[in-house]
Amino acid sequence: MRVAICQPRVAKYRVPVFERLGGIPGIELSVFAGKSSNVLEGVESGANFRFVPAPVINRRMGPVEYRYQAAQIQVVKSGRFDAVILPWDSHYLSLGPAILAGRLCGVPVLLWGHGYSKKGMGFRDSLRNFYGKRANAVLLYSQTVAQRLVRESRFQGERVFVAQNAIDQAPIQAARDTWSRETARLASFRREHELDPQFTVAFVSRLLPDNRIELLVEAFALVRREQPNAKLVIIGDGPCRRDLESLALRLHLGNSVIFAGAIFDENNIAPWLLSSTVFVYPRNIGLSLMHAFGYGLPVITSDNLASHNPEIEALVAGENGLLYEDGNVEDMARKILTVFRIPNLRASMAEKALRQVHEVYTVERMVDGFLEILDFAKHCRKKKNEI
Repeated sequence: MRVAICQPRVAKYRVPVFERLGGIPGIELSVFAGKSSNVLEGVESGANFRFVPAPVINRRMGPVEYRYQAAQIQVVKSGRFDAVILPWDSHYLSLGPAILAGRLCGVPVLLWGHGYSKKGMGFRDSLRNFYGKRANAVLLYSQTVAQRLVRESRFQGERVFVAQNAIDQAPIQAARDTWSRETARLASFRREHELDPQFTVAFVSRLLPDNRIELLVEAFALVRREQPNAKLVIIGDGPCRRDLESLALRLHLGNSVIFAGAIFDENNIAPWLLSSTVFVYPRNIGLSLMHAFGYGLPVITSDNLASHNPEIEALVAGENGLLYEDGNVEDMARKILTVFRIPNLRASMAEKALRQVHEVYTVERMVDGFLEILDFAKHCRKKKNEI
């Protein structure tokens, strides 16, 4: 089965998914993606899928940004593919014509995306659903959104599929194994940075306004009153860094808050997270949840589930993490102290966090979701040919 996937770019965390899908016997996978600083160059060399540069044109009209990717239409019309998977994003002016071309050419067009907008934009939501219902089928990141589309937006259940978002845990496991063998080196790292693995809070991500990291710094100031030797490690960089550093100074947190900067090598991230007790992400959490779970870290985040990305579905409150009252720094501090003070709870949540990413939210199961929708596409094409 010849399959084309169009994407704005090939993110590094997507490569293991495409590799596994393209490596399945009977699947010939081509990925068309726009070039940018984040695109993985040369990915086609020696890989299980073919990478084809496919530029994305971005244009802004007032407050709205529109995109156009000619490849979306071209791959459908080419007749070279048995199924085409496009981004389910109504910003693409090329999406409607590609779906129409699929209907005319008898090529199944499948849409892959969130299936919702956190900001709840009325017209944009309606347009997204319009496209989704005219495609052959849609592929979602989470079961929750899939069920909502069927229940509230009147999507046909047999045309709604799920490939739960996951990351490849192999690099995390390799880094953990390396540092676990080098116990003296890890102990030295902890002494150097004055980290107590019983009282350390970690955050890893871009320092962006939507993540509300200032709430974490304010909550940590309250934690320090109860646990004076606690540390907060912030890994990442971004436009909010200077303001966050100023806030830490105003709250007299001194060297108890460590701004480690952006770290991309997993082996360099590992000692920080292996020296941490809990992972706190105030708002807007996504794949960072899977990253934290890979280190056996319980996650604390906002109870405003609509503020998060689909990956929040993996957090089960009380089992592998905790939810604090959105915007309430006192409650966030209480949740952090709860994890600090109850070692058995922390150990239980750590075990369940690891189980979640090694047994449920895996690349293998994500690929299974792709195989299900591709099997559906195969039947759609067969029916079309029989008419």
